Order: sequence, then structure tokens, then C-alpha cells
Amino acid sequence: MGITKYISGLFVTVMPGVAVAAEGASTVYVQQSARDTGISAIWVLANISYAGMRAQNNPSTGWRIVSFIFGFPGTLLTYFVVPEGGERAYGIDAPKKR
Repeated sequence: MGITKYISGLFVTVMPGVAVAAEGASTVYVQQSARDTGISAIWVLANISYAGMRAQNNPSTGWRIVSFIFGFPGTLLTYFVVPEGGERAYGIDAPKKR
């Protein structure tokens, strides 16, 4: 029991200093990396839109093409994974309004 208290006390004492040092060293790199390589909201929304249209067998060809282009390559995966008219996309029910 004594060693556990010693290790936990050391952990609680040292961790804040380690966290501050790590944050100061990598803040600039993380900000640049996220800005340069992050996914955009348009890409995410296009993927969700295409998956929903495919699951519901939506007849809107124009919007399907637009969302496929803006969401590529995620929409290519959706094309192979989500069955046409299956009313389910990636484990989420997407029933058509009847």
C-alpha cells in the first residue's frame, strides 16, 4: 500500500509540469498541422448527405453528383458500403417518409 501512495503522489506532482512543457513545445506545430490538413465541414456534410440519399434511394441525380464530388473519397466508400434503398447507412436508420 505504501508504494502505491508514493507512485500516485509522484504522478500527481509531476504530471502538470509535463503537460505544460508538452503544450508549449507543440502548440505551434499542432495549429499549423490542423489548418493545413484538417477535414472541412463541407466534406463531412457531403458525405452525410450522399449516404442519406443512397440509403433512401433519393431520385435527385444532380445533388448526388454534387455531394459525391465534394465528399470524395469518403463518398466512394459509401457507394460500396451502403446498399441502395436499404434505409440504413453506417448503422443509422434513415427511413423514407411514407
